[in-house]
Amino acid sequence: MVHRPLTERLIQAYKQGHKQKKEPAASWVEAWENSLPVVITALGDRGLGQVEVIIEFGLPHTDADVDVLLAGVHPGSGEPSYVLVELKQQRTASVHPERSVAVDLGYEKWKLHPVRQVQKYCQYLMESKAVLRGRPERVVGAVLMHNAHDEDVHELFELPASDHGRLYTMDRLEPFRKLLGARLAPKPGGEAAQALIDSAEYEPPKITDVNLTARMGKPERFHLLDEQEMAHQDVHEAVQRVRDGGSKEVIIVRGGPGSGKSAIALELRRTLELAGWDVIHASGAKALTLTLRETYARDAPRGQKGKLDKEATRLFTYFNQLKKLPPDSCDVVICDEAHRIRRHSIDRYTPKEERENPRPQADEIIEAARVPVFLLDDWQSLRPEEVGTAEHLAKRAEALGHKYTVIDLGGMFRAQGSAYFRDWVLKLLSVDTHTPQAWVPDGRMQVQLAESPQEMESFLEERRLEGASTRMVAGFCWPWSAPDDEGNLVQDVDIEGWQRPWNVKAGYAVPDAPDADFWATDPRGTGQIGCVYTAQTFEFDWVGVIIGPDLVWEDDRFTVQRPATCDPELRKKSIDQADIVRCIRNAYHVLLTRGIMGVVLYATDKDTRDALRGYVINSVTHPLPRPMRKILKQ
Repeated sequence: MVHRPLTERLIQAYKQGHKQKKEPAASWVEAWENSLPVVITALGDRGLGQVEVIIEFGLPHTDADVDVLLAGVHPGSGEPSYVLVELKQQRTASVHPERSVAVDLGYEKWKLHPVRQVQKYCQYLMESKAVLRGRPERVVGAVLMHNAHDEDVHELFELPASDHGRLYTMDRLEPFRKLLGARLAPKPGGEAAQALIDSAEYEPPKITDVNLTARMGKPERFHLLDEQEMAHQDVHEAVQRVRDGGSKEVIIVRGGPGSGKSAIALELRRTLELAGWDVIHASGAKALTLTLRETYARDAPRGQKGKLDKEATRLFTYFNQLKKLPPDSCDVVICDEAHRIRRHSIDRYTPKEERENPRPQADEIIEAARVPVFLLDDWQSLRPEEVGTAEHLAKRAEALGHKYTVIDLGGMFRAQGSAYFRDWVLKLLSVDTHTPQAWVPDGRMQVQLAESPQEMESFLEERRLEGASTRMVAGFCWPWSAPDDEGNLVQDVDIEGWQRPWNVKAGYAVPDAPDADFWATDPRGTGQIGCVYTAQTFEFDWVGVIIGPDLVWEDDRFTVQRPATCDPELRKKSIDQADIVRCIRNAYHVLLTRGIMGVVLYATDKDTRDALRGYVINSVTHPLPRPMRKILKQ
């Protein structure tokens, strides 16, 4: 296909900038060919040929890109000025009848309203770039639908516009040109562009950073993008419909590691509370629930600690506790880590009559709230009894006669925004139908290989001394002992003489070591090995993953070795082999995706180590590139 000269230059520049030498996405090339010239022409018409044009500007720590970012000088203030432009080539568009920010743009699924999309991009950029934080006047956002007339996209104008997001069509090209003239002076924009590129960046908040007690007015919160924002808005509107007399609605949000599921859960909890709705956060993960309870009451005003502790116990609970609630007794139940939902809630205290004919746990949860919200990853269930897939929950909602909506998250907000890394892990582990492929550095996530556990530990200690958060995790392939008679941790993880303890076993206390549920968030957890049950949900700047003898390389792929697992849940003879394979692969899928900046792999099996050298190019002895920008804490 013959392209414009500019398009060809962009394609070649993209290939040169990506070590995989892959072709840019077809949608990008189409936009460069058909839409970008409209922006360039508009700049030329206003005499703004010296403005700097940045194409596909990446938002920090994510895989989201702004189609076009224009950098220059404000004609009035003389300060740096930036215009974010999202390009849409569609001739028609319509809004979902019940979802104000869900728009049909001719794709196979509903997309976030483009005006809301660019508004959120502006907000995210202002929060993450130091040069823009506290300076909202430096940024404006625009959506340019240059092939569409107003009447053909009239429903899109119903969403309120703002300086950070406004829609321009073929009928509004002159107002678009006026916007450029009002925000950009006919002066060189290179200095403003470089200031933005080189600006220090604020790292995204972690779960323990955000404000769980919204009424206290602290600013820390998650900024949601794209499908995240669509899910957030969908829940609010579903709650309002139900409150206005509508029937129960079930929302299912599915996404891989780092797609922002917990961010959605906690932002929903915050905004629903502010709106006056009764909302409960539930999970099947004890470490997550106890961490959220502790965070909720951590900064309690004097005399309020006991009250907030009691509130936290009600507001942050477990899946199996929801069966105790009367039907529709709260507005919203937010089920984080919903892949850990079990077949039923039976335990040793369950009466005999309930044991004989147990209800599905999903049914109990759906019944408890007017709007149940499930956030899950189909590849993160860890035990045979865990059945929380999108398909299972949709079937349960349908069986109960309730309307449901499934939203797929496509973004990446971990691993420096490397969606490529997330896909590589799935391929490496041969999850579903994937086939292993060699890692090719993508300029975002660091993937390293260690030749010994000591080499891994030393490398991570260097990162920790540089200020990074680090942890070592491993497959459940060694016994997990209670503390010895003197109250010390036992060195259970023994690899050819290198010995380290697991994190503290649940139910025990050890001096100078955090309880199991706080291993991931307490700095004292650094010297212990964590397993998947203590690491799931949490993230660290750097994570070292020890691949034990339960996962070895055979016939060009990883295979599961059932006898090597020490997980008591998987050692039961009654468990099917298929469940064993699924759970162990999923466990390593979780462990390998905990890193924000990088991951170090070590395999106890020599043949597996030898094989991994063909899939992980960099060893820990390879010098790491220095960060181009300073990363600031929130």
